[in-house]
Amino acid sequence: MRLAHLLALSASVWLSATAGIARDLRVAFGQEKAPYIWVDGDQVKGLEYDIVRTILAESGEGLVPSTLPNRRVSLALSGDDYDMVTGMQMHQAGEAAFYSEEYLTYANVAITRKAKHIKLAGLADLFQHNTAIWQNAWEDLDLGKLRPAGPNGLDYTEFTSQYRQIKFFWAGRCDVNVIDRNIFTWYNRQIVDEMDTSAELDFHYILPPVRVRAAFHDAHERDAFNSGLKKIKANGNYDRIFAKYGLSNSDEKKTAEESSAAPNGRKRLSD
Repeated sequence: MRLAHLLALSASVWLSATAGIARDLRVAFGQEKAPYIWVDGDQVKGLEYDIVRTILAESGEGLVPSTLPNRRVSLALSGDDYDMVTGMQMHQAGEAAFYSEEYLTYANVAITRKAKHIKLAGLADLFQHNTAIWQNAWEDLDLGKLRPAGPNGLDYTEFTSQYRQIKFFWAGRCDVNVIDRNIFTWYNRQIVDEMDTSAELDFHYILPPVRVRAAFHDAHERDAFNSGLKKIKANGNYDRIFAKYGLSNSDEKKTAEESSAAPNGRKRLSD
């Protein structure tokens, strides 16, 4: 009995001593997603990185970030190389993963030059125009339901680099640019000295907002993440991260308000 008591006491002391030790989670992010994620030298940076880092810090955890091709991120939890992956829809990283609350919302819009007088009432209207869009958008938006034959025969181009996608649009090589509004704003600032970006634009809100989660191997780490997310939204740090980059927090409510305020689903660029 005395030995058992000593063993139990030792275990209790060890747990108490190690409970507060910070752990660095191995986190996978998608590539080529500035201002959300980019790599500068050997450092990962960006708005999404800052959000995740700030959330984890609330529970005393750090992170070892890696960037992967977007299509590989959802597969990263299938092995033991990562503790957490980002930018997921529910079940996208597998049924065995533990999914967080939504921590980021993308406001994807269709952008056209006002002078072209293009009207877009829904996603199917994209098939009538020369369209630039992000990689894997056909699957992401389930466009196969609208066109079972697939994108073959359409003027439809998917881009892994949104920087190249935006230059493609401003060079006049497409009529419709489908992209997250914050990404568009960010890269417009980068190319303003290279290209003429003065044309008036229409923003067509024909796409639903995309809300993403983190996925984990461990349920306790997921719970800690949810707790940290709640805290940084309550203390204002979440909105301060967006302000740091001069961008807007495109949550679902705001996107819906913008869409309903725009006649025929359109909103003219005024900034």
